[in-house]
Amino acid sequence: MALQDTLRYARHSTLLIGALVAHALLALAFHLSPDEAHYALYASHLDWSYFDHPPLVGWVQWPARMLGGSDMLMRVVPMLCWLLSAIGLMHLTRLLYPRIRPTKAYAAALLVWTLSPLHHMLGLALVPDTLLLPLTCAVMILSWHLADPLQLQRRSLWVLLGLSLGLAGLSKYTAVLLGLSTAWALGRAHGLRLLVQPGLWLAALLACLMITPVIGWNASHGWISFAYQLNHAAGQRSWELSQLMIFITGQLLAYGPLLLVGTLVASGMSMDTPKRRPGMRHQLRAIGPLDVVLCFGLPPLLLYTYLSGYGTTLPHWSAPAWLALVPTAAAGGIALWQFWRKTLIALSSLQVLVMIAIVASIFGLGQPTETGAQATSQAGEGHAPVNPVADLHGWDAAAQRALILANERGIPMLAVMNWSLASRVAWYGRPMPVKVILSHHDQFDLWYGPMQPGDSVLLLDWSLMSHAPPVGPAQFERCDLIEQSPVRQAGQQLAHFNYLHCQHWQGPKVSLDEHAVRPRSPNPSGAH
Repeated sequence: MALQDTLRYARHSTLLIGALVAHALLALAFHLSPDEAHYALYASHLDWSYFDHPPLVGWVQWPARMLGGSDMLMRVVPMLCWLLSAIGLMHLTRLLYPRIRPTKAYAAALLVWTLSPLHHMLGLALVPDTLLLPLTCAVMILSWHLADPLQLQRRSLWVLLGLSLGLAGLSKYTAVLLGLSTAWALGRAHGLRLLVQPGLWLAALLACLMITPVIGWNASHGWISFAYQLNHAAGQRSWELSQLMIFITGQLLAYGPLLLVGTLVASGMSMDTPKRRPGMRHQLRAIGPLDVVLCFGLPPLLLYTYLSGYGTTLPHWSAPAWLALVPTAAAGGIALWQFWRKTLIALSSLQVLVMIAIVASIFGLGQPTETGAQATSQAGEGHAPVNPVADLHGWDAAAQRALILANERGIPMLAVMNWSLASRVAWYGRPMPVKVILSHHDQFDLWYGPMQPGDSVLLLDWSLMSHAPPVGPAQFERCDLIEQSPVRQAGQQLAHFNYLHCQHWQGPKVSLDEHAVRPRSPNPSGAH
């Protein structure tokens, strides 16, 4: 009945419908980001796993790729994930806090969710963390049911839990944290008795079977994905307090202070549901709503906060952890509305302003532009202004123009200098191969192979990450500028591309097996 009530409320929620319409309009407004294009390429090269991540993020995009792969189609899955997360959070809030009137619980959960800026971005751009959002909801709901001694023997719940954790494992390696959180929550609810439950081992077996494609692929590729992820997490610098403070500030802006303040308020007001089941005095639920929320939210937040001191933690990694706090934050928001209404309005208004600023910046409003000599700089010349949203514009046209120039001159492949620039060129220029010049082994080497002696390429140089032409010993014999093209948005030039014909690569012959023994070092400027 609670799920039916949730679905009935969702169908008539103006806030939910408005958010979905906004997502659809934004999905039409700009092209794929670097990460989106990277994972879209997974769908063009289906495999059991990939260098950077497990395969599910590519598998779910395959139908959209087969239907043409338009920008809008490639954003259907993340929009659906956001919607499923919203419905799941409303249902979870109702389960955890049954003493709150249903419509009030639904509205509060939806308000907290829709006011979280970065969760909206994940509802537009598909990354592995996007898939973890509804899966985290599902695992939390199932864990809450299984924490009830009367439902512990329901095999269907254990099967669903195993499937959910298996899908999470096929989404991202950090799903191991979701598994540990589940074990912590159920362990607190049942203690050592949990270990004698057949359902537990059934769920564990299902989850392990589902991730065998990832294990098998890594075993046949020298465990390169595991090595990369471990290196990425470890970082390459010493721990710095300044990096920690930057991360904390960014998290508060990215997810909004309402999530944190609401959770703290609810924690301090003892808003837990009774652990004793009405009418069943001998049956106790030994874990409360706050316990469940903290089991799933606290460990990853603490881990990512610590790792941020090394400068390796990306803002969206913590998205599932913040999602886990939504039910309790919603309960706290209801209390804020009753006793500190102005505080709630102020926090909500701040988060709305952040989202407005993000949307305005996407369209290039208020961002630095290229003027004067910057607007026509050659490859490796000058310093373009820092513009964090210029990366969202112009790549489709640049890749298409590169294809035309390459075909006119009989050039067999495209190239970029850095791996982080390759995804849009490869996606919008498909199926033309794209080589990475400064390669230290990455997914593009697995797809297209490393540079080989005698290779000639059409090199795209982007002015905001420009490199000197790679000419010299162990590089190209010569690189000649063919033309330039500007990237304009709202009547202003954000960046430009230089197209160079680089001929006769003079580096040594490299086999893929030989290349694979040198995993790529983490690159903070790149995706993932």
